[in-house]
Amino acid sequence: MTKRKKIIRYIQLTLFFLSLILIYFTYYYEKTPTGQISLQEENQNQKKNTFENVEYTGVDLNGNRFIIKSQNAEFELNTPELINMKIMNATFYFKDGKVLNIYGDYGNYNNKTFDIEFRDNIRADYEKDLLFADNLDYFNSKGLLLIYGNVESLGEKGELTADKLIFDLKKETLDISMFDNAQIDVKLKR
Repeated sequence: MTKRKKIIRYIQLTLFFLSLILIYFTYYYEKTPTGQISLQEENQNQKKNTFENVEYTGVDLNGNRFIIKSQNAEFELNTPELINMKIMNATFYFKDGKVLNIYGDYGNYNNKTFDIEFRDNIRADYEKDLLFADNLDYFNSKGLLLIYGNVESLGEKGELTADKLIFDLKKETLDISMFDNAQIDVKLKR
């Protein structure tokens, strides 16, 4: 082979291998472009839906109507039945005409089971009675209202200080307890 043919062969082989490398990196090499990274981050942020001034209405197992309101609410796309709420309140309208209002800083609402959790700075108004606590859980499926953590109640009939109250709405009973076996503080008015 002449020197000229060797140079042409060398150039052809070089161009052939460069084109193979170019094809590989163009079609087969999976590289994540920077724009795709930002889309993935946005998709992770979009896994939650956020709402303002939310209101849910329903009927509990005893046939009582209720309304739950929240200034801010969000839920994750994989669990849309669990609503996380901030600055929330619930109003229960009982069949006998009485109304119970409950307020809390934040909590959760399950729109399938109608269970409600209130957390921090709980205040409940029932007729002329006030109740304050750290936590309040309403279990619709069990017919229970669980109030715990620094429970204080003020009303026309007296005052109550306890750690835990359990209202059985089906049996219409109230269990009062303290966590550390201390005595429950009850002051009745006549």
